[in-house]
Amino acid sequence: MAGSISSSSSSTSKCSYTVGLVCLSAVGFLLSLYTSYVELRAEQDRSYRAMCDISERISCTKVFTSSYGRGFGIMGKVFGPASPLNVPNGFYGIFFYFVVAGLSFSDNVRVARLNSYLILAANGLSLYLAYLLYFVLEDLCLVCVSTYAINLISLILALQKIQLLVREEQVMRAMARTSGKRD
Repeated sequence: MAGSISSSSSSTSKCSYTVGLVCLSAVGFLLSLYTSYVELRAEQDRSYRAMCDISERISCTKVFTSSYGRGFGIMGKVFGPASPLNVPNGFYGIFFYFVVAGLSFSDNVRVARLNSYLILAANGLSLYLAYLLYFVLEDLCLVCVSTYAINLISLILALQKIQLLVREEQVMRAMARTSGKRD
């Protein structure tokens, strides 16, 4: 009976982490779509003002259309401005959040670790972009800061899910050893 309660609790927790990661990825995906839309629209119409443009110092359009808004300000310098890798950052976000959501459905420890490594890398990139936002562009982008928060919360959930999966794996091995000794 205690084993089934523990198993039920573990399943509920895994499900909660999965749902949390998928929901955060969905929000990140939508923000990335919006980011891409704003950048492409602003490139076509220089007078375009996005909903996230609140003032001169709080403007996502200013950030998205900067040299750092494409390929993170790196791809164009390394591969050239015409490179297919020098796309709006939002395109990378769309792909990233789709992959994270997909990997989040797995309860395999290795897949969960891969997912956490991807999310950790995204957090590193968030730190780089936050530095650029605050110190180089001297701007506040509400959409950008929201994605940084999504990445941080996703990392916390991903690490908690790994911890739970590892603990569950250890319990299963211990149970297999004790049942093997009885035979």
